[in-house]
Amino acid sequence: MIRERKIDGISWISIVHPGKKDIDTLRNQFPDIHPLILEDLRTPTIRPLSENYEREIYMVMHFPTIISGKNKVHAREIDFILRKRILVTVQYDSIPELEEIWNESEHETTEQYGKTPAHLLYYLHKRFFSRALTDLDQIQAEIDKAEEEVFAGREKEIFTDITLLRRDVLDYSRTMKPQRMALESLLEQGTELYGELARPFFSGTLSEYIRVANLIENHKEALDALYDTASSQLATKTNEIMRVFTILAFISFIPTVVANIYGMNVVNIPFSDHPIAFWIVIGFMIITTVAIYLVLKWRKLV
Repeated sequence: MIRERKIDGISWISIVHPGKKDIDTLRNQFPDIHPLILEDLRTPTIRPLSENYEREIYMVMHFPTIISGKNKVHAREIDFILRKRILVTVQYDSIPELEEIWNESEHETTEQYGKTPAHLLYYLHKRFFSRALTDLDQIQAEIDKAEEEVFAGREKEIFTDITLLRRDVLDYSRTMKPQRMALESLLEQGTELYGELARPFFSGTLSEYIRVANLIENHKEALDALYDTASSQLATKTNEIMRVFTILAFISFIPTVVANIYGMNVVNIPFSDHPIAFWIVIGFMIITTVAIYLVLKWRKLV
């Protein structure tokens, strides 16, 4: 689906789920558009990029978001074509934020979107980076909750949640990190296309990206530290359990040996013919058990 909106001399063309008919329409509307751009629009692009094609700039961005109910990060691609008075956006998925901006633009003027496509592009980027900050604030709240659980001694119950949070932050980082080079290229290419007056908008876009990237890095460091702390506490508790079992095995070692000896079906075992042999053996086992326990306690091992 292809649609167009005029905003005080700026044309915003939006293409949703581009098909052959949409690309042909774009080619007919702009005969001088570079053929490589039209070829790239046929399928999604894996990596972000910003390329200057003399009359236009072709840019690919991926904006991550957390899917509600699934706790999974999904990267949504938007392709941008910037010309002197035209901005083309191409989306391959349903993107509610972009639809909201499209509906809002029906009633807005240059006070909101500026006088060039550079202003509109800045506003679009800022909206998506704001959404990313909202997602990261949600992750921060989950990190704070996990931290409280870990230091309350409930690291076993929260360990899986920490692992899932690390996955979400890693997915966010994998999506956002490669985009810095594209935005840095856009800063120079966009200034060349629109002039120095547009530079603050492209540098502002880069600044918004850096805010998000820094917050992602902070979350990664916090989760790594929290993961190490939880792992250490779990290992300590496991070692404590193993220590208890080792002590119990050591305390019961001599009584177990004595019981096995007197359980053998052989003759001439000491005290085997004694009238109170049973109580002698039981007494010996109790005395040795208590003696071993007292020695371990004296050595502060129990």
